[in-house]
Amino acid sequence: MKNTCKFLVMLWFGLFFSTANAQSVVIPVNSVWKYYDRPQALASNWASIEFDDSSWALGKAQIGFGEGDEHTLIAKEHNGQPILVHYFRHKFSWDTQRALTSVALRLLVDDGARVYLNNQEVHRQFLPKASHPETQLALGSLIEHSWYEVALKGQIELKRENILAVEVRQVSTTSSDLSFNLELIIEEN
Repeated sequence: MKNTCKFLVMLWFGLFFSTANAQSVVIPVNSVWKYYDRPQALASNWASIEFDDSSWALGKAQIGFGEGDEHTLIAKEHNGQPILVHYFRHKFSWDTQRALTSVALRLLVDDGARVYLNNQEVHRQFLPKASHPETQLALGSLIEHSWYEVALKGQIELKRENILAVEVRQVSTTSSDLSFNLELIIEEN
């Protein structure tokens, strides 16, 4: 009887774990990102895989300035003028034979952010839906050093080669800090 109970428990665990979805951390926390910290406006296709980011710098997240916990320091201003928006890009590959069930982002961002996957906006935090001029400020900010998670909704389509692109905007022209870090998690069958 005791062996039968052990067998049934092991069988139940085996069935449970074999039908559970697997999670893949596609972009881990503290990954290396390409970043743009200059005041000049970018081409409208900056969030596409085809965009040439070869002149952008590379840096390990957490990326930012003003808090003292950054792995990579970026420019706060240029010629005495504040840089109000900073851009980040990370390329990743995906086996298109794998079926996704969900995609989630974990973000640490100060102040506002807009996230694009393959040139399609998939998430926005503290930014209006309207146009994106270089002078547009974030509408608010989260508590500093706070991570938040968001499940991406809608039709998420991954290709063999993908780009996750993020713009981070300051809440004011006198903001003293900026922070960026991100994790991309994909659940699959």
